[in-house]
Amino acid sequence: KNIRVNTQKNLVYLNENEINLTEIEYKILVLLMQNSGKIFSVQNLYESVWELPYLYTSGNTVMVHIRHIREKIEINPREPKYLKVVWGIGYKIEKI
Repeated sequence: KNIRVNTQKNLVYLNENEINLTEIEYKILVLLMQNSGKIFSVQNLYESVWELPYLYTSGNTVMVHIRHIREKIEINPREPKYLKVVWGIGYKIEKI
């Protein structure tokens, strides 16, 4: 409802205001939004977005990008409404 993606122009809007995402943040958000409600493991997100094999240290990279996305799209990033963690499994976007 509040988040809209224009995939032809690679733009994201929050409440009709354009938000600036890095290329990686944009790819993560689009992947999650296109699969709304589906849980992605950190490994699956990394391999899907970076298109590289997952290494043990890759998990921190994903978590940092998720945090940055939350800071940009959530009213309160510590209590996310959209981009949720499913403890021990991964991340998902609530059906929007």
